[in-house]
Amino acid sequence: QQSLINEAAEGQNKVPLATSINDFQMLKLLGTGSFAKVALMRRHINNKLYAVKIIQKSKVVQSNEVEHTNAELKILLQMNHPFILRCHGAFQNSEYLFIVLDFATAGELFYHMQKVRTFTEPIAKMIIAQIILALQALHQRKILMRDLKPENILMFDDGYIKLADFGLSKISQGDVAQGTTFCGTMEYLSPEQIRQVPHGVGVDYWAVGCIAYELISGKLPFYNPSKKQMVKDILKAELQFSDKFSQQAKSFISACLTKNPDQRLGVASDATKHPWLSQIDFDKLLKKQYEMQYKPTVHLNKTNVDLSNFDKRFIDQEIDLEEFAGAGEMQHQEMFDEFEVDVGVAEKLVQEKFKKAVEFNKAEEFVMKNQKK
Repeated sequence: QQSLINEAAEGQNKVPLATSINDFQMLKLLGTGSFAKVALMRRHINNKLYAVKIIQKSKVVQSNEVEHTNAELKILLQMNHPFILRCHGAFQNSEYLFIVLDFATAGELFYHMQKVRTFTEPIAKMIIAQIILALQALHQRKILMRDLKPENILMFDDGYIKLADFGLSKISQGDVAQGTTFCGTMEYLSPEQIRQVPHGVGVDYWAVGCIAYELISGKLPFYNPSKKQMVKDILKAELQFSDKFSQQAKSFISACLTKNPDQRLGVASDATKHPWLSQIDFDKLLKKQYEMQYKPTVHLNKTNVDLSNFDKRFIDQEIDLEEFAGAGEMQHQEMFDEFEVDVGVAEKLVQEKFKKAVEFNKAEEFVMKNQKK
């Protein structure tokens, strides 16, 4: 499979990594979080669209999220997979960190689940199969995603998906992917995460089971408006299925949502080998040779960008590149050493040092001349 991934990567145009915010034209705000914004930008060098994650350094430091932020970039830079968002550059100025990413033309899977409500099993299978291939690639590198949910699965106009947002992911130092921290989104948390005990790749397969259940039925398997009750149900409740599920789908989801992580699908056995996915040719899927049944409606043209699959609350907001210029003194540079210094900022720093050196030399010459007199 790795050779197939490499072939897919080689087929992409080789463009140098972005090194400065000046490389881009700001177009629209796509989303916002507690200390980050995602903006749609067009890169001058190739006229292509990118999603640029803009992270405020001071808020990351205040929230003790420095390690997670650096880990996210490390993961993005080392992964080269058809179903994982690619990084096209990462840099920092005085106030902000920037991560340049693929622009997912059809937005979040979450948006489409809200719109369509339920998907047929063949469509659900193809989405789940891509997620599994992406997870296997992460797990091979000892990375746990830990926050797999529809909001972190991005869709493209060809119907294919990519995993995104590795802010809560864990890179393990040992032989296997492991973590201990309580993190993630409640509805998709595994029993071992709730119990706050050491956990492994099984947490991601639990989330796969939740998403498969939700794609087919339009509901989450253990959702309850009372968080207390939801926690109890995740830990103890039996899984209930409606008649929307085939026997094989029930078997697959039940195997993912096994309370004991050691017996869970993806841990005890290879998830791609489950009978529910037996009709999928995974090599063909990796090469993106399937014509997807569900293709989001995206009107693509060279002048206008169709953002109809994105949240209007964000895209209607005004956003200006100048907001993120970061003209002040460099802050927290050493904390985020995985991020290069913005080339524009670096040039300014060199110019300022040169100017100071020239001024110093002139002052020194003046002193020397006056001393001779």
